[in-house]
Amino acid sequence: MEIESQQQAQESEPTRQSFLSAVVGELSRRKVLRTMGAYAIGVFAILQLLDAAAEPLRLPEWVATFVVVTLILGFPVVFLLAWQFEITRDGVRRTRAAGLLTRGQTSVLFSFMMIATAALGYGFFEYYSDQFEQEELVQAQPQRLFSAPENSIAVLPFADMSADDSQAHLADGITEELLNLLAQVDGLHVAARTSSFAFREPQKDIREVGQLLNVRTVLEGSVRTSGNRVRLTAQLINVEDGFHIWSQTYDREMADLFAIQDEVASQIATALVDSFEGITSTPGGRADNLAAAEAYRTGRLMWWRRTPEDLQRAAERFAEALQHDPTYAPAYAALADTWLLLSLYGNISEWEAVEKANPLIDKALKMDPISAEAFAALGLARSNLEQHDAAESALRHAIELNEDYIPAHLWLSTTLDSQGRYAEQQQVLEKAMELDPLNELLVVNYASNLSTRGQWERGREILQELIAFRPDSTILLRTLAGHELQHGNLVDGFRVAYQSYALQPDDPSDINTLAQAWMSLGAYEEAGELLLAGLEKNPNNGKLQTMYWQALLANGRPEEAKSLVQDWRRQMGEDVPEFVERNFAAQMGLLSLREGDFTAATEYLSVAAQAADPGKYDGFQVLIQTLAAAAFRSEGDSSEADRLLEDARRNLRRGRVNGVDTPDINYDEAVIMAMSDDPEAALVKLQEAYDAGFRQTWLLKIDPRLDPVRESPGFVEIQAMVDNAVNSALQEVRGLNLVML
Repeated sequence: MEIESQQQAQESEPTRQSFLSAVVGELSRRKVLRTMGAYAIGVFAILQLLDAAAEPLRLPEWVATFVVVTLILGFPVVFLLAWQFEITRDGVRRTRAAGLLTRGQTSVLFSFMMIATAALGYGFFEYYSDQFEQEELVQAQPQRLFSAPENSIAVLPFADMSADDSQAHLADGITEELLNLLAQVDGLHVAARTSSFAFREPQKDIREVGQLLNVRTVLEGSVRTSGNRVRLTAQLINVEDGFHIWSQTYDREMADLFAIQDEVASQIATALVDSFEGITSTPGGRADNLAAAEAYRTGRLMWWRRTPEDLQRAAERFAEALQHDPTYAPAYAALADTWLLLSLYGNISEWEAVEKANPLIDKALKMDPISAEAFAALGLARSNLEQHDAAESALRHAIELNEDYIPAHLWLSTTLDSQGRYAEQQQVLEKAMELDPLNELLVVNYASNLSTRGQWERGREILQELIAFRPDSTILLRTLAGHELQHGNLVDGFRVAYQSYALQPDDPSDINTLAQAWMSLGAYEEAGELLLAGLEKNPNNGKLQTMYWQALLANGRPEEAKSLVQDWRRQMGEDVPEFVERNFAAQMGLLSLREGDFTAATEYLSVAAQAADPGKYDGFQVLIQTLAAAAFRSEGDSSEADRLLEDARRNLRRGRVNGVDTPDINYDEAVIMAMSDDPEAALVKLQEAYDAGFRQTWLLKIDPRLDPVRESPGFVEIQAMVDNAVNSALQEVRGLNLVML
């Protein structure tokens, strides 16, 4: 009896074994594993059905997220139910408690389950709360995307699917030819090449691509070779639902690639036109000389990049196009505007560029009197000479001839900007961005327009939005850097300027921007050394010359600045445009005023002021008019000084009426008030300029126009605030982990 009772006691106790073995055994006994497996199969089936039904039923994105999260969190619930209950013939009953696990082991198991469930739930909460916050932030930000017009299309670069990637030229040629043909169809809105080619790699969903490019349909395709045959496929996709509207495959012998490109592109374009409602016109033909057109197309690809090297290479391609076809008008126009752009980005003066461009423009118009490219180049040339009315007329005519020609819109916007017509400029840019929403140059000018009109934070958001898409774009980076510096964010401005400079350390524009950042930080020696090195490689670059002259002034070296300006002027010769003479007179006038030579100052500044256009706002005009007023007042001619000050006031009022709201205009208003014997108002405006981001400590120290208030306690206090802000920023920059080249 005693032995039997001991055996029964042993049988009633759980067999001692490892914790893991006991857990597995208990889960099996309670049929938890079988139940969880069945639940997993059910979850898989539900997710498959959800994936298949979401698009046809047009379910919101949050529905799929909610279902998936709910099903995942259902696993611990199913586990608990399977542990506690079992299904028998008599119904659902609580599972017998006695099992392989001791009470302590069971507590450990459930503690682990609770911690894991809590961690999973917390992880979901943190992730999705962050996602919702980001979505709310994006929705709260001003949107620059526009409502896609009816009958609009983007042609994405055709993919080269050949085994050896040898047909990229054919793929790009097909894409370019399609863009050219479709652009000629009345009533069809075609996204510009500079935006559509940003999606060369298939990185994004077609619906997202369509939204970014502001179109309702997207055409994509591919080129594949097999032996001596080539297969081209194309499909037109509806952006709203992602469904295919039309698709076609073309098989051809690889005898003449240009002929294939021409034939297939024409067939695709004709078929596409039939897919749109209300469009019946047939796409026109291409250039007679395919080699000339190909060289021109390649040149334009380089031309948009705006580096000196790429512009030079583009000019070579345009010259090659003219070798193939000396009557090809677009190539003459392209050569002309390339020379003009080199005066901004390369090593040639503006007036020399115009001299080289004018004969090319004349040839383009002789070959094709209705060439939009030629009239756009003519407008750019006139704009470079500050002949704004003639420039605007030519550019508007170019747009009438070809509304889709983006450079004409771009240069018209800069012409309007130079006249202070900012509301009109915004309209022109928004129209162009409907056609080419990812064009960096359009975005840069649009952001600058917003900044000029007091919406610089919105402009910064737009720049950052495109920088996230193109992080290596120096055009975007240096523009953002300039805005940050102008509004007092000196450290952020320096970081972005250095980032751009590190990408292109030999580019004059990037050198100029980084030098501007050093100037804003009061590091005039660093700015001067950087600019001097840049001028050794680009001695004729106007931006570098002007910035180096300012650096010498800021560093207390006016004699060197004067000698430098005189040398530059002698090198130009006698026959120079009016604006060159005006700039020289303004620089010499300021230097003479600082030296106390008021007679020379009045002579120089009178020349500069007479060349000014009284019908537009221009901050440079305000500088000339107020400097001239200071010079005449020092000479004892109060009447002429008062007249010049009144001209400057009207200039500033014109700017305010047109929406200008920048730190610089506040500073200019402070200058006029100081010169008008209104020191209290001048100090208020100086404080407003500081609050808006004015940090040009060197200008405060040398500006003779502020002499009437320079000794006042209020001015001394503002000067100290500017100095402290600049010094603090410089110390922070010195501590950055950057290799200072």
